[in-house]
This record gives sequence, structure tokens and C-alpha cells, in this order.
Amino acid sequence: MRIGLIIGLGAVIALVVWQGVAAIFDILAGAGWGILLVALFIPPDMLLRVASFQLLFPPDRRPRLADNFFAMWIGTSVNFLLPVATVGGEFVKARILTLRSVRGVDAVASVVVDKTVQALSILLWAVIGTAVLATVAPPDEPMVAAAIIGASLLACGIAGFVAVQYAGALGKLAKPAGRVSSTGKWQSLIEGAADLDAAIRALYNRPGTIVLSTLLRLGKRALMGGEVWLVAWLLGYPISLGEAVMLNSLAVALRSAAFVVPGGYGVQEGGYIVVGALIGLPADVMLAISLATRLGELIEGVPGLAAWQITEGGVYRKRKRIEGHPSS
Repeated sequence: MRIGLIIGLGAVIALVVWQGVAAIFDILAGAGWGILLVALFIPPDMLLRVASFQLLFPPDRRPRLADNFFAMWIGTSVNFLLPVATVGGEFVKARILTLRSVRGVDAVASVVVDKTVQALSILLWAVIGTAVLATVAPPDEPMVAAAIIGASLLACGIAGFVAVQYAGALGKLAKPAGRVSSTGKWQSLIEGAADLDAAIRALYNRPGTIVLSTLLRLGKRALMGGEVWLVAWLLGYPISLGEAVMLNSLAVALRSAAFVVPGGYGVQEGGYIVVGALIGLPADVMLAISLATRLGELIEGVPGLAAWQITEGGVYRKRKRIEGHPSS
């Protein structure tokens, strides 16, 4: 992941140098302090994410909304800013919930299914963006065909991911290990994996909940289309909402496909440049728009990482106190 981060940041730097540091700075400076308005999208974006995730728990064992909010904030911050391939934050999210007294099986099962919901929302958002692209691009534009192929591959990947989960993959992987060793540790692993598989299947057996959770996530995607529209307007290059949707949806799809590159650095910027060319916006403007939309990630992510370190520090100190004063 560190290699991906280096490559991604290197690509961003190369793109900025290619277009001219001064030119990019001048475009961004044109928005003035108004660029901080992107922060207005953070609260509704977070609320939609939390509401979507909250549904993915057994109705009688849902965590407190405040606990879910805290876990989502920290997990998303980790995925935004650390080289964890957008997966590490999910583990952190589950851990934070268990620290808040949520059952481990429920926390992990919900995080796994939430990953599916995220992928479904990205697929739907990409389809919407592709539809808009098809209306503005020339009839023979190869990007339209590429977007359709990409969406089809993503759909196949999601179907396979769900099938593996529903088939009880964790339990099947744990059983061979149990045959090698009959220790209590391995038997506990098998039982835990079987419980997790059952919890995941129970969530998928509530299709209406999965659909509603996905629609909430899709609403979050649409909100980010509004962010792109606002940023372009603030920078002095207004575009239509349809064009903003197209730009954001295809950039999100590319960023998700290149998950090994932390934060999609370079991938998102390149996607904006390529798609922006179809609506007549120059590369330097699209690069500035992409960089400006990342401001919201920093505003949310930096305090989130600090909160994570404070939380883990508290857990560490508590454990040390217990180890230093064992009960008699």
C-alpha cells in the first residue's frame, strides 16, 4: 500500500507540474475563502453514511447512533488519508464499535455487508454517470463503451462477493484449520467464523433493508455531485448539475477500481481531466476542481485520525493499569 501511495502522490505532483503550479494555484485562489464552503457537505454526507450503516444491524441490537457516528467518522478518516486500500478503515470501524460494547460478530458482519452496499451504490452511481456521458459525448466516443464494460465488470464482482459471503466462506476456510489442530483456540475460531457467516446471511435475508441502505448511500453519492457543482462554480467555471454528476460518478468509479492506490491519488485527478475534456474544460481547471474536492476529506479526516489516536491511547493506558494492578 505504501508503494501505491507513493505512486499516487507522485502522479498528482506530476500532473500539477505538467499544468503549472502557478496556474493551478491561481485557479484555486480565485475561490478565496469561499472554497471552505465544501465543509457544508460533510454533515449531511456523514448523516447519510451513518443512517445507511445503522440499518445493517439486527433491529434489536443496533448500536447507539452516537457510537455508530463515531465509528463511521474514524473508519472513513482512515480510508481517506492512510494507505489501507479503503479496507483498513472498515476494520477500524468494527473495532471502535466493539470498544463501544457492540458484539464483535454484529460489528464485523455489518461492516462486511456495508462494503457490499458501498459497492452497489458506486455501481448505480456509475450507471447514472454513464447515462449522462452518453448524452453529451459523440456517438462513437470510446469512453462510453469503456464505462459500460467497467460497470458490467463491477456488477459481476459484486455478485461474486455476495455469493462468497452467503455461501459461508469464513466457516469453510476455518474448518480445514480445525482439522489440523484440535486445540480450543482453533475450535473457537471455527465457531466464531460460523457465527459470523450466520450473521452475514441473516442481513442478506432482509433484502428490503439492503435496498434502503443502498439508496441512502446513493443519496450520499448524489450529494457529492452537488459538491463538484459548487466547487466548479466557486472557481469560476460553472457547469450543469448533470455534468457535475457525470464527473463525480465516473471519477468515483475509477477511484474505487484503483483501490490499491490510497485515496485514489492521481487516479481521480486523471479521471477528472479525461472526462472534463468532453465538456470543454481544460486540464488545469479539472485538476483544480479535483484538488478542491479533496479539501473536505482533509477537514473531516485529520480530526478523525486524531480522535482515533486518542481513543486507542486511552485503551492502551487502561490495559496497562489493569496489568499493573492484577486482581488478587
